[in-house]
Amino acid sequence: MTATDATNTANPTLDDLLAQMSQFLLTTGDLPPADTPVGQLTREFFGNTWQTCQQQLLTKTDRIHVMPEGHPARMFHFEFDLPYRQKFMHSHQVNLMSGPIRGIVMYRPDLMANLHQPSVAVRLDPSMGYFHPNYSREHGLVCLGDLPPGPFPLEGLLEHHLFPILSYQNRRPVHPADAEAARYFATNPEAMIGLEPVLPLY
Repeated sequence: MTATDATNTANPTLDDLLAQMSQFLLTTGDLPPADTPVGQLTREFFGNTWQTCQQQLLTKTDRIHVMPEGHPARMFHFEFDLPYRQKFMHSHQVNLMSGPIRGIVMYRPDLMANLHQPSVAVRLDPSMGYFHPNYSREHGLVCLGDLPPGPFPLEGLLEHHLFPILSYQNRRPVHPADAEAARYFATNPEAMIGLEPVLPLY
């Protein structure tokens, strides 16, 4: 390991974190064995986080739709009923799209065994061309901000992190995941036309 590698491990950059999340999105590994304490905790978390989300957030709003995949589910397909800005290549124009915004929340299968790496990642459907300072078009991932270490509940992720980002209420002004999008939203007086006002989820 070089000195640079050691620095990146101790103080990972945004690009480092997005690269880490991209890697575990490719992980198809099984959950830890069910007859181990870590395996039991992992299954309890996935079961509880989906049940709570169903019984709480999803009963209060019809603007988020979630479909779990697997049993217990660690991947959740979602749709937010929100408009968004679209841009594909640098030379393309920016368009206003009516939505919905589609994506996947995926948790690491070993999230209880290693509490120091990101436990969850959010990938958006690349065919949308979603354009936002907090969205890395290079990695296809949403920059979620500073989540506490360890497993993070699905309900809190959807309501308190993803909704403010995907509705453009939260637009990371410093160290953005997409510098071109950051410039656009900082300098174009028409950038938010059609995206505001943001209706509450419930």
